[in-house]
Amino acid sequence: MDADLVRTVAKSPFLSLLSPADLRRLVGYGAVVRFNAGDVLFAAGDGADRFHVLLEGSVGLCAPEASDAANDSVVLDLLSPGDVAGDEAVFDRGAHGVTARALLPSRTLAVAAGPFLEHLDERFEVALALLAGASARLRGMIHEITELKLRCTTRRLANFLLGLAGERRDGRVRLPLPCGKNQLAERLGMQPESLSRAFAKLRPHGVMARADDVLVDDLGALRRFCRADLDS
Repeated sequence: MDADLVRTVAKSPFLSLLSPADLRRLVGYGAVVRFNAGDVLFAAGDGADRFHVLLEGSVGLCAPEASDAANDSVVLDLLSPGDVAGDEAVFDRGAHGVTARALLPSRTLAVAAGPFLEHLDERFEVALALLAGASARLRGMIHEITELKLRCTTRRLANFLLGLAGERRDGRVRLPLPCGKNQLAERLGMQPESLSRAFAKLRPHGVMARADDVLVDDLGALRRFCRADLDS
């Protein structure tokens, strides 16, 4: 078994509480699959026979009514490496409620549902660990909904960029965008022209948007800009 693959999967927030032995078994139930940009991992209505751990690239979860429009799908969520797609349908043994589409060339670990669910039947503590991971993800979704409801478009974008920066706190960074600008606007709940205006308003704060990435002169300054919104 590829030890590097096990270590990579262990970094997933959803799976990080699993023991090394359980992680190795989970990886053993899966296969690494590569997707080109635009490829569908699964479509809304498909039976959930596997879930995907994203290893590299970017995946959009798209609204069912837009599942046949490769270039115009409404992106409900953006997944980055470490995120999991399709697990909720596997757990309830139902069908996928959204379409998952690769937005960039991507690589996933596709975990077969059958042996994975049998593993859960054998090891209740694994189910508890996954439940803890799901709870953390739910808290993150509540935070994102709060962002969409209460923050202006400029600070919504700024917080998204800080999320792309991960654990980096200060300094100058280049942040590759996980999708096109139109899809990013959909994910942030705004029109493309509103996204352009938000980038323009962040320019005095050291943020420069380019075709496929964003340059941030000082992450610390961008964090202070966002904190000022909370303190106002």
